[in-house]
Amino acid sequence: MGKKSLKTEKFLEIESKGITFSPIVRNGWWVKFSMVQSNILLIFVSEYTGQTIIRYFQSEKPAVDFVNMVIKSDPSEELELKTPE
Repeated sequence: MGKKSLKTEKFLEIESKGITFSPIVRNGWWVKFSMVQSNILLIFVSEYTGQTIIRYFQSEKPAVDFVNMVIKSDPSEELELKTPE
């Protein structure tokens, strides 16, 4: 089995176990929320640069803080992020 097949299988596994919400647009950022068991998956895409940010959180507070930080940033400039710890 190739790498692409493994990635597709993992995606389908996550998708089948989670709840996905329709994307919303805030301040030039497309934001997509998903819940996988009790964890939160966030995907952001800038309307202007196409920069894509994907983050996975185990609790709501850091996820909300991260959403607020991203949507307050300028979507026409590349957002510099630190590697999550």
